[in-house]
Amino acid sequence: MISKCSASCILIPLFCLAVSVVAQDVNITIPLNNTITYENREIYGGFLLINGSSTVHATFNNINKDLSFIVFQVHSHLLNVTLYTALKPDSQVKGTNVGLVSFMNAIDSFHIYNKNENATVRVYISVHGYLDPDPVPGGCNMEFPVPISPYLLTRTNNDYITVDAALASLEPTCRENQQPNITFYMMYLPEMNFYADAYFDGIRKMMTLKNIVKYGLKIPKSSFPINRRILSAYPGTGVIFTVVATHVTQDLAATETYSVYVPSYSYGCPSVDEDGCDIMDDMFTQFLCAILLFVGLFVCFFGHRFFKTEMFLAGFFSGVIITYILVAIITVVDKPELLAASTLSGVFFGAIWLLFWWLYGIPVIAVLLPSLNLGFLLASIFYYRLPGNITYLEVDFNFWTPFVLVMLLTALAVVSVTYAANILCCAILGAYATVLSVDYYLGSNLKFIIINTIRRAVVPNFNKATLSPPFQLKDFSMTLLWIILATLGFLFQHWHNRGRPPFPPPPRDLRESMPGPMMYGSVIDYRSRQEREFNSSPNPRRYGTERTPLLS
Repeated sequence: MISKCSASCILIPLFCLAVSVVAQDVNITIPLNNTITYENREIYGGFLLINGSSTVHATFNNINKDLSFIVFQVHSHLLNVTLYTALKPDSQVKGTNVGLVSFMNAIDSFHIYNKNENATVRVYISVHGYLDPDPVPGGCNMEFPVPISPYLLTRTNNDYITVDAALASLEPTCRENQQPNITFYMMYLPEMNFYADAYFDGIRKMMTLKNIVKYGLKIPKSSFPINRRILSAYPGTGVIFTVVATHVTQDLAATETYSVYVPSYSYGCPSVDEDGCDIMDDMFTQFLCAILLFVGLFVCFFGHRFFKTEMFLAGFFSGVIITYILVAIITVVDKPELLAASTLSGVFFGAIWLLFWWLYGIPVIAVLLPSLNLGFLLASIFYYRLPGNITYLEVDFNFWTPFVLVMLLTALAVVSVTYAANILCCAILGAYATVLSVDYYLGSNLKFIIINTIRRAVVPNFNKATLSPPFQLKDFSMTLLWIILATLGFLFQHWHNRGRPPFPPPPRDLRESMPGPMMYGSVIDYRSRQEREFNSSPNPRRYGTERTPLLS
């Protein structure tokens, strides 16, 4: 027993001593003589652990004489690090995806500082070497604090992601006709996956030209400057960005030279921690999603059977969307208050539409609102899958005119068969409401079919955003569930309403009846006059009725 205690007493101080030793600054030497190819310019790549409040000093040896410059980049997950050089300590950059350029004629040493006191940061260090004709990424910088900025500046808010890159250069003067072309690329990570391994795997895939072309998607241009892109944010779905600068030489060979910027990333939400993004950040939103699940199933399978309830719900959802857009345009309100005001307004709209059916009971007009809701959903789907680089649609009039036209054409196409149209609207809209609720909890992105349309209406500059939504396994599963629910709901409602009138009679009908003829010589109340003449005649049998025997 005493021996075990003494052993443990010896091991604990040794462990503490080892930790204190590891926490000291570290020096590493990176060789720069590895072979590079046209599609892969990475000379060195490796992981390293940096303890809190410590620095890693990187120097180089065995330098390839053909190299013109290198891009030294460091990537961390969630926690920031600071990168600076020995010759220019003021040229430093802080973040999770940082990088600096060093020319071979004055090779510099790099220093990586972990300012987080109580956190060990795992970083991936990568060095890329380029030849003399290759463009220098970020060499024509006009906005970033570092003179040559090969990294990307990525900012995320609640609605979209902005990615900026400094222009590349071929020569120090940065003449406009000599500036290389830059192309933005993106690659989605698995949805709701915030693990470091998935993040580093995505970063490494977007470092070399071969993998960028294989895994990345081009981000189209917009009316923004050529070095800026904005994209619709999909919280919970990570996305990796990078930029490739290319230039075609003017010699007889007409060869293409290029360089790759330091990749960056975003999880689609302003703040993210080890648990990921908090998509439903308030109790009221969670409550609405739970209610929406049951309401969607009810409308999908029993909407037409309970016609008056359907009329209220159609007015309710229309009122919620209209009020949300109008209030968001007019004033700035927090999300919970905006949702609460929209819900109250939806109740008012639903009551008005139900009252209209109660008083007049015109099926064609009653079904028109659900048909317009279906058209709104269909137009939103077109916008959701709309490819980028359509600058014509950035103008509000050019966008909303075809959007409303799709709504109206859809309503006119289905309202001509009123009974089937109402069942179809109930099945599709109810199924989408069900999928929308499940989508929030599962973390897929079908909910942004509606959200992107609302963003287009209320968010400034969203008209220039590239949507490019991911379509992964969860999205495919939710789409398949939507189709199955809508089909089952349509067939079930047809079967459940067989033998019944197409529409229930309105509880109260205020439509004025056709007035009787009032001109001279017109017959007024012919049936009553015939009965009076029959009763007043001395021989009632002279006048035959439908009950008078033929032989009497």
